Amino acid sequence: MTCNGDGLIFVVSGRCPAASEWSTVLFRDEVHMSVHGIPEKVPVALIGRALRQGWHDFRHLAGVSMGFAAGFVVIGMVLMTAFVTIGMGPMVPPLIGGFMLFGPVSMAGYHALLSARRAGRPVSLGVAYGAMKHTARPVWVMGVFCCFMVLVWLTDAGTLYSFMVGEWRHDWLSVLPHSSQLLRFHSGAAIMGGGLALIVYTVTVHSVLLLIRGQGTLVTAVTASVRAVGRAFVAHVLWAVVLALTVMASIFLLPALLVVLPVVAFASVHWNEAAFPPAANATRR
Repeated sequence: MTCNGDGLIFVVSGRCPAASEWSTVLFRDEVHMSVHGIPEKVPVALIGRALRQGWHDFRHLAGVSMGFAAGFVVIGMVLMTAFVTIGMGPMVPPLIGGFMLFGPVSMAGYHALLSARRAGRPVSLGVAYGAMKHTARPVWVMGVFCCFMVLVWLTDAGTLYSFMVGEWRHDWLSVLPHSSQLLRFHSGAAIMGGGLALIVYTVTVHSVLLLIRGQGTLVTAVTASVRAVGRAFVAHVLWAVVLALTVMASIFLLPALLVVLPVVAFASVHWNEAAFPPAANATRR
C-alpha cells in the first residue's frame, strides 16, 4: 500500500505508517547524519599534549612502528631519486608535499598498533599490514581522493616548472631554493599546493580515523571532520602547520621520518579522540 504525505510517496511494509512512525521515516537520514554528534572544541594547548602522548606511545612501540614507517621511507627515497635522476630536482618539494597528502591512509596501520597495545595484545608488523589490507572500503575511497589531489598538485607544479625553470636539473642542490629562480618556483608551488593541502586536511583529518574506528559512513565522517575543523579552526590550522613542518622537514632528512611519522600518527589518534571521544560516540551509536 502506498501513502502520500505532503506530496511524498512512501511504501512501508505494505501499509501507511502510523503517526509515531512519520518522524522515523522522514528524518532517518538526518538522524544518521548526526551519528558523530557535535565534535568537541579542541584547544590550542592540545597540540603539545597530543605530541607528548604520541611520543609516549612511540617509545612503547618503537621497533614495530619504525618498521612500518620504513616502507614509506623507501618509497619516498625511490621517488625523490627518480625525480633528480630524470632532471626534475626542483620538483622534489612538490612531490614531498603530495606524498604527505596520501599520508592519512597509513593511519590504519598505526591505529591498529595503538589499539593492540591498549588492549594488551601482541603487536607486530603483521598487525599493521593486516589492518591496511582489511581496512574499510571508504578509507580507500579517501585514499583515491588523496591520490587525485596529489596528481592535481603535481600537474600544477609541473606547469609552473615549465614556465619558471624550464630546464633539466639533475643535481640534488636544485631541490633547495638556492637561487631567485628556484625561490620563485618553490614559492608559487607552495601557494598552489597549500590550498589543495588545506582542502585535503579539512576533509581527512578526522574522517579517516572515524572510518577506521568503524563509526558512521563516508558522508557522515567527512561531514563530521569539516564540522570539527570549523568549531576549532585556529587549533586545527596550527595542528596542520605542525604536521606539515615536521613531516616535510623529516622527509628531507629521511632517516628522521622513521621516528617522526609514527609520533605524529599516534598524536593524530589522540587529536581525533579529543574531538570525538570514543565513549561518547559509542553511546550515540
